[in-house]
Amino acid sequence: MPVTLIANVRIFDGVSVISQCGHVLIESGKIQEISDQTPSSASEYTVIDGSGCTLIPGLIDAHVHVFQDLTFLQTAMQYGVTTVLDMHNESEWFQKMKSVANGRNDVADLHSAGLAATVKHGWPSAILRLTAAEDPGLETRISGWPNITDEKIADEYVATNKRSGASFIKLMQEDGCALNLPFPARPIPTPSLEIQKAIVEAAHRNDMLAVAHALTNHSVLEVLNAGVDGITHSSLEPINSSIIEAFQKTNAFVIPTLAVHASGSGEDSHTRERFAADLVDTAQKEHFLGCLHIMLPGFSIHNAYEQVRSLKSAGVDILCGTDSSEHLAGTRAGASVHHELWLYVNRCGFTPIEALASATSKIEERFKLRDRGRIEIGRQADLVLVKGDPTECIDALDEIIGVWRNGERVVTA
Repeated sequence: MPVTLIANVRIFDGVSVISQCGHVLIESGKIQEISDQTPSSASEYTVIDGSGCTLIPGLIDAHVHVFQDLTFLQTAMQYGVTTVLDMHNESEWFQKMKSVANGRNDVADLHSAGLAATVKHGWPSAILRLTAAEDPGLETRISGWPNITDEKIADEYVATNKRSGASFIKLMQEDGCALNLPFPARPIPTPSLEIQKAIVEAAHRNDMLAVAHALTNHSVLEVLNAGVDGITHSSLEPINSSIIEAFQKTNAFVIPTLAVHASGSGEDSHTRERFAADLVDTAQKEHFLGCLHIMLPGFSIHNAYEQVRSLKSAGVDILCGTDSSEHLAGTRAGASVHHELWLYVNRCGFTPIEALASATSKIEERFKLRDRGRIEIGRQADLVLVKGDPTECIDALDEIIGVWRNGERVVTA
């Protein structure tokens, strides 16, 4: 692997701009040196002139569903997303995708929750029956999901997921009350508070984070009371003081997934058009510009924007995640991260630096990804070179010059 020097470049380290004209040396897949001075032996390296550009850490999407879609991981890289967090997947599929990612740098790396902590007839069976109805093996897989009905099963579930390679645990607190889906009845089954607490405690005993799906204020409060470390969607109801106080009390984070919420409600859909402009494949473009339209009246993307604005103002950590998958209309690997960050800046009052941090250092910190998410000596050289300055204008992310994973340049302008 060649030694590379990215020279004369603005450096955003994941938290702040640390240099307006710096130099980053990459060797053996790691960041070896960060300096304001050109190394004296620069002629020995492959030198990339970053004049007029900004170097940022590889972006991370904290909520995706890869399933067994290798194209998803390849596409993510084109948008500078070098790591994704897979929030529910069949163990064998995740293991297969992880094996590929371990052997290739031209696909995004992934960490997974493995199978979520499901109950019989509960979430997410209904959404998959809608979006993956043509999959002949779907019902067989659903029948094999966990059915966690007591504390002993909770312990066994967490231990099994950890052995399968899961990095964290995903809870499901979905009663169906926000969704216009053909449920047999509402509310749909969810684990009791006692069982959710048991799952969280088992996760923590195994040194694993526990995060939870929840779309309503009631459900958010339920899993926060169970002790989860984070919520994987923002609520779709107007925020209230109880929500803010619960987040502050527990120090939980939120992954808003505004990109998929906009698709689910059908609102603000025009904001995706600028991110789909360069797509030439008609089917891909239609998928990205489509809408799920599955939210019931009163559950709105604008409520989600209010939730994010208020929680951010209250000091709650916001982590960038999109819920992207090949099955969910209105999403696209990588591109939805750009859309999500644009919504943070243009709908939720983030500065561009705050938005970029939500997709880099904030995720690194909360998910304990100590080898990535920042430009720092000794870290993995997962890097994105952007023309212009996305720390001043988030739209600059549109012009990616290069993407490196493990020190190998795998995307060029």
